[in-house]
Amino acid sequence: MNLASTTPLHSPSLTQTVRGQLMRLIAQGTLRPGARLNEVHLAERFGISRGPVREAARELEGAGVLVSRPRQGFYVVNFTPAEIRDIYETKNWLEAAFIADLAAHLPMAARQAILADIGSIDTTDREAFGETLLQFRRRVCDQLRNRFLAELMTALHRKFYVISAVVPVTDNAVREQWILAVLRRFWTAMIAGDVDAARAVMAEDTAHWLADLPQRFTGVPPSSAPLSVVRG
Repeated sequence: MNLASTTPLHSPSLTQTVRGQLMRLIAQGTLRPGARLNEVHLAERFGISRGPVREAARELEGAGVLVSRPRQGFYVVNFTPAEIRDIYETKNWLEAAFIADLAAHLPMAARQAILADIGSIDTTDREAFGETLLQFRRRVCDQLRNRFLAELMTALHRKFYVISAVVPVTDNAVREQWILAVLRRFWTAMIAGDVDAARAVMAEDTAHWLADLPQRFTGVPPSSAPLSVVRG
């Protein structure tokens, strides 16, 4: 782990600052999936005590980015291809209900506002993109009439946020362009009242990411499913 370039941290909101630094190290690939956090080393490099590092790690554990093991510490979550395929299968089920709820209850003005809100997604860097994309998706979920569905969709988006943060990528700009294009196509279809087109956009999106899975994980055969990893 090369943390030589990390600058000392200071209050206020020290735990949140450490949390952001850890997310940056994960997104940059310095802390890779399955890697153990060396709390002593991190605290020394950040120029702080171990307490804020431990608190930040606990927050990231709650967010699903880290996992803890008794008497061993914290590790970066390490997804298997099978786990990611399961998540995409669930995506298909939930998005069918998601589209039906929006089509039945979301006013046209709200649809137009959401399309415009896509511009709030920050493409400055990978971390900013992931954070602002998640915030955008939460705002959309707030518009759902079915509140239980909103909870499920929010949980799904959080899972994709974690996957996109921890799985190494070399083509981040391409990923971001795809995600933004899908969002614009989907909401353009919803504004036009073309529910079938909106469903087709989401199905194509799933197929795209499943087809992308083999290049992220060695030894994974190409998907033969008519659906399709790294999503924001």
